[in-house]
Amino acid sequence: MAKLTVGYGEKNLTPPLGIDLTGYGFYLDRKAESILDDLKVRILFLHQEQVRIILISCDLLSFTVEFSDNLRQEIALAHKLPLQNILLACIHTHSGPATHSLPGLGDADPDYIKFINKTIKEAVDLAADRCEHTEFAFAYEAVEPIGYNRRKGNFEDIDPLLKLAVFKQKDRKIYLISYACHPVTLGRTSEISADWPGSIIQEIENSDNHGIFFQGFCGDIDPVTNMNHWGKGTKQDLLLYGKMLSQRVFRAESYAVAQETIKLRAVEKRINLPLNICPEAEIEQEAESFLKYNKQFPFADRFIEEWKTRAYNKYAQFSKKPFSENIPIQAISIGQLKILGLPGEVFCRIGLDLQQQWQPLFTFGYANGDIGYIPTQSAYQDAADYACYCAPKFYSIFPFSPEIERIIVKESGELLGAISM
Repeated sequence: MAKLTVGYGEKNLTPPLGIDLTGYGFYLDRKAESILDDLKVRILFLHQEQVRIILISCDLLSFTVEFSDNLRQEIALAHKLPLQNILLACIHTHSGPATHSLPGLGDADPDYIKFINKTIKEAVDLAADRCEHTEFAFAYEAVEPIGYNRRKGNFEDIDPLLKLAVFKQKDRKIYLISYACHPVTLGRTSEISADWPGSIIQEIENSDNHGIFFQGFCGDIDPVTNMNHWGKGTKQDLLLYGKMLSQRVFRAESYAVAQETIKLRAVEKRINLPLNICPEAEIEQEAESFLKYNKQFPFADRFIEEWKTRAYNKYAQFSKKPFSENIPIQAISIGQLKILGLPGEVFCRIGLDLQQQWQPLFTFGYANGDIGYIPTQSAYQDAADYACYCAPKFYSIFPFSPEIERIIVKESGELLGAISM
């Protein structure tokens, strides 16, 4: 079987100062005033026999499925490979620019979006031109958690595993790293930063190697700093997290399972996910419930008034099609290692259950778009749950049905089974 060759490329995505930052509440008018660390796009271009797979990680919040599809299609045409062989993901930093216009959460700058599109394609070209013979190995390492379950307020249902793939080349290594924790250490700062994922990659680069990070299923997982004092994390906390996790990366490498025979595979499927559409007469009641549970957000009253307008205007449309369409689910294998990419903020429990059934599995969130939170069914029993009932109002107006967990697990399992055959 032909040897694996891999290329690495990166480009700077740091936006201009003054651009809208995103996250942390409604109509905060957060603007970038300084740069704590640069934002980048990083690429892995994998080539084995006739199969090529491109893995793309951006130090940004998220993209829409539409933007992701268009960009992936442009890359696929340029490099003559199927769309399903390209994974485009974001690390989900909340100290980055708005790239996915969501009501009340900052406006995406059209010129910057064009810049992102152009720069990512340039980085892919760089990686494609630098392919060389590569040895491949992967490992898991249980680590001291930097995240906790913010819904439960404890360390239940967190993913303890730092996931690592090592691509060893003649002069250096490329470390693919994945871990599940929201990059929200700094809180409502005006600084641009890749948060703790940027810090771990910086530590890897200090060893004269390359690193690329993919966010895990972190929908309900926040940094431990928020457990003590919400939004009060500092640069020193980022450095601590980066040093802790990078040390565990190098430790895990010593246990990495080398892959002598490597075959690349990629599959993708599009599904519809059902929405829970309340009766039109209950939209006012829904708005009152929102205000009851979300008073902590500045300008919540303004947001919900605008939501009511959108809900009434699109009610007939949703009544005819009570679901979100064209949701991509992607599975990739590199030798024995399986990767599952889902386009949203997936609750950690879902990833834990899938990993138990489909070892060895890396789970990547915010992959090929972001449709919002993908909660567990049990979370819907809490009427105050932010992910189930608040966040959907700026993603899809109406929340997903509690059936979403069952559907996602079933569809993901079918794809993982397909690449395991």
